[in-house]
Amino acid sequence: MESIYNLGFINLAIPAWQMGIYIALVAFFMFIHETRGCLLTTYLFTLYWGYYLYGRDFMAAANGYPAMATAYISFGLLLAGFSLMALFYEK
Repeated sequence: MESIYNLGFINLAIPAWQMGIYIALVAFFMFIHETRGCLLTTYLFTLYWGYYLYGRDFMAAANGYPAMATAYISFGLLLAGFSLMALFYEK
């Protein structure tokens, strides 16, 4: 798949189809007035793109230790889950 590489002075390495899915999901949740869905989508895509773009650097800094990648993904999902729970139980 093609990626969007040159946006003026910014080099962006996120595949265009992933950006399209993200924008479509956020737009859908905005149209149905579901703020929680927008936030959860943003958290999860940010977690994924952070690992997608910097996963090799992250693993190199961890000396190839797989527990570090597991910790990154686990704590990211835990943060997204706690944020979503906080939004559902707000008064």
